[in-house]
Amino acid sequence: MLIPAGNTVFTHNGIFLLTESAGLLWKKIENGAEREELIDVLMKEYDISRELASEDVDSFINKLTESGIL
Repeated sequence: MLIPAGNTVFTHNGIFLLTESAGLLWKKIENGAEREELIDVLMKEYDISRELASEDVDSFINKLTESGIL
């Protein structure tokens, strides 16, 4: 779960609920993980291809960026 803070409080009205995989990625991002590490985490945790993990990571990062969270 993400709760808007700072300036994002004024543009986001509510709480962001995360899927299990998004929550895993978010925790890694909070700890300073870069894109490649996020991809590796998804591949290992969910036994998926690098291509699919890359697409998922890029989509998640884009949504966070578009929302002003990153």
